[in-house]
Amino acid sequence: MRDPKRKRNHNSMRVSDREKLVFTKNIAVMIRASIPLAQAMKSQAEQATNPIFRAILRESAHDIEAGQKFSFALEKYPRVFSGFYVHVVRAAEKAGTLEHNLEYLAEHIEANMVFKKTLASALIYPAFIMSAIAAVGVLFGYSVLPTITELLLSFDVEPPLATKIVLFALLGFQRYGVVILLGIIAAVLSTYVYIQTPQGTDFFTRILLHLPVLGGIFRRVYLAQSAKILGTLLKSGVPIHESLAILADSMENATFRDAIRRIVPEVLKGNPISPFLQKKLFPPLYVQMIEVGEKSASMEKNLDFLAAFYQKEVDHSMKNILSLLEPVLLIIVGVAVLLLALAILGPIYQTIGDI
Repeated sequence: MRDPKRKRNHNSMRVSDREKLVFTKNIAVMIRASIPLAQAMKSQAEQATNPIFRAILRESAHDIEAGQKFSFALEKYPRVFSGFYVHVVRAAEKAGTLEHNLEYLAEHIEANMVFKKTLASALIYPAFIMSAIAAVGVLFGYSVLPTITELLLSFDVEPPLATKIVLFALLGFQRYGVVILLGIIAAVLSTYVYIQTPQGTDFFTRILLHLPVLGGIFRRVYLAQSAKILGTLLKSGVPIHESLAILADSMENATFRDAIRRIVPEVLKGNPISPFLQKKLFPPLYVQMIEVGEKSASMEKNLDFLAAFYQKEVDHSMKNILSLLEPVLLIIVGVAVLLLALAILGPIYQTIGDI
């Protein structure tokens, strides 16, 4: 008999999206080739390079051989296979469309991976530039700062505003530099730890929607995600109220999750979805397409359109941000250099003029 404690340990370890994508695609292909599911799972377990994922697949194959359904075997590992993933598989088992639903799941995982990669690419460049500026600033503060501070204080003239600002910053860094750096590190670590908690995650995802520029992009990401997940569930034959409940649990953003959960009781009463979509979150196009889908029995088709439309919007916005980042960062660095130059040269020219 297997140790349940070991299963919990497996469940707590990380399995990458790429590993889940490869697994999902391969299982779909092997099922289409009429390979028994348990045998397919064993094959994927042998090919898995992640020892944790390999153990999970082996245990799932054992459960399937013991007579359990695929969805129940996966449900034991919610940190690896989300509720959305399990419900799509469960619906496919009832409808006999497992390979098709696995393909839907693979598309969903791949779309999330593409977005995360694009977002990371957009953030790496500014993060590198700001880190370089910070490193130069620290080096400057401990090697050049004392000399410049002494020079600026030696001028027997009223310093210009730029010099006062730089002098204030230099003196502050000279006296409290270590404390400031330790405070920044502590703040970053505390924020990271807080974000790992459920409350911190909810708070952070709510804040994302209110960020300048990025807030609109994240909103469209969640609109595309909600349309894609709901469309996939409905295609899989999951009832609308169950699909909405699963969708709510699958949403990473707490604001969208709460808004969708409030719709479920209304749908159970027999009401349509569209009147209860919050206007602040769901734009008119989204609401209208849902309303038309409800009236014309073309909900799945309209949801596919919305998912593709907002995904294109996200891709376009990310390309625009990437193209704007470089000149914006150059301007920031240029302004900083200009301020420093004016602060140093201003008193020198003023002293020369008084001679």
